[in-house]
Amino acid sequence: MISESNNQCGCPEHLAMASVPKQQWCEPYDLSTALKEGTIFPCLNLTFFKAPLGESALKPASGAEDPQQQKREAAMNRLMEVSFAVNDLTLYLDTHPDCSEGLSLFCQLAEERLHLLADYARDFEPLTQLSMITGELDQNEYRWPEGPMPWEGACV
Repeated sequence: MISESNNQCGCPEHLAMASVPKQQWCEPYDLSTALKEGTIFPCLNLTFFKAPLGESALKPASGAEDPQQQKREAAMNRLMEVSFAVNDLTLYLDTHPDCSEGLSLFCQLAEERLHLLADYARDFEPLTQLSMITGELDQNEYRWPEGPMPWEGACV
């Protein structure tokens, strides 16, 4: 316990004080780089514990020779890139709701994500309940449990 003689107010000592500047809009990374770097914004990619640019802990594609599996992996990778960017932009827009550049990019990518989910559902199987409807599937069938999900080895 800290005595009053060491601390004027009797409060615990502070180990650190944070200064958090308000983020400004900057030209975003391309989506592939954003997913690898963990942010869509280069201005947030600070050097605290930064890995060299372009290195990634993401598991590489399986190198499958099957053209259908290659198509599945390419579709899943693009969907991950766009989904990551939509999530990162959502966080940005939570604190910058009036940023026209951010809102424009968010709307563009959110629409692309819906199309990618629909295409994936049509070509493979639905990844979300929403993509069961947007994927122009036969509405007389419940296809949610069809096919292996990505975490079950569909894209390894």
